[in-house]
Amino acid sequence: MARSPANDASPTVQGNGVITLAVVGALLAATGAPAAETLADLVAWGVPEPIARAALYVVPVVGIVAAVVVGRILGKGRSRGVRWILYAVLGAFAGFLLGRCLDLFAGLPGLLAMAVGPLAEPDGISIIIWAIGGLCIALGAMVGAIGLVGQPAVSALQVEETDPECVEVHKNERGVFALSGFGMATLGIACAALAVSRQAGETERLLPVLVAFLAALLSMGANYALWRGFDEMQRRHVVNGYSTSAIVVTLGAFAWAGLEALGLAQPADAAGVFAAMIIVQLVATSWVTSSVMGQTGMFGKPA
Repeated sequence: MARSPANDASPTVQGNGVITLAVVGALLAATGAPAAETLADLVAWGVPEPIARAALYVVPVVGIVAAVVVGRILGKGRSRGVRWILYAVLGAFAGFLLGRCLDLFAGLPGLLAMAVGPLAEPDGISIIIWAIGGLCIALGAMVGAIGLVGQPAVSALQVEETDPECVEVHKNERGVFALSGFGMATLGIACAALAVSRQAGETERLLPVLVAFLAALLSMGANYALWRGFDEMQRRHVVNGYSTSAIVVTLGAFAWAGLEALGLAQPADAAGVFAAMIIVQLVATSWVTSSVMGQTGMFGKPA
């Protein structure tokens, strides 16, 4: 049954997304160190160094919260698409501010060096794999929190007012969220370990490779368990994601082979192919899921 105007005026719930983003931003900032160039500029402008250092930790968190608040104000009364475009633009500015103020994860190389020795500077492929790993771990943590806590976790992630039905999580669904979060997080760990193995010395690569393989096996096991419980539509989403990635990567590999034959491209890197497939799968499945959710919102829920 399609939604009527009366249904459109249904009550909504306000999430705690702003608070959650502030906490996540603070934790992210805590992993970094003040950017040397920005710190030097502030000191040159007459700001005392202790205050400048503290400001470089505080300003990015304030910027993240401000981006959401300003997005809410500017997007009030506008369509959902326009609002999320505003959030994307303001979020990009907040991300730029974060990168300008802090060198994120500055202490991570030192911690990893204790386990695998000094790491070489990452190349472009390694940076992409690091990014995929970090994204998957973050998404896995969020989805896993929904599986562990349930509806409060969903509410904590909502930035805007939301239909109560959209934040409702039944007990029998929490296991699916927990398994999904575990599969996503282990995929992120596998990617991070793969990136470490690419940067480690020749004699120190065995441990990160073993960690990568173990995490990948755990991720595959979680995905297989999810697959067994999927209905036909959910399986179709997965098939579409893999099919799209296969088509895109096949065409990309063909074009790359031609450029390589002309001496215009370096030999293909297996890690690069893996990264490309993961990126396309994430984008494709997210797009399909968003499209289905949009259609559900347009036509309403069955009576």
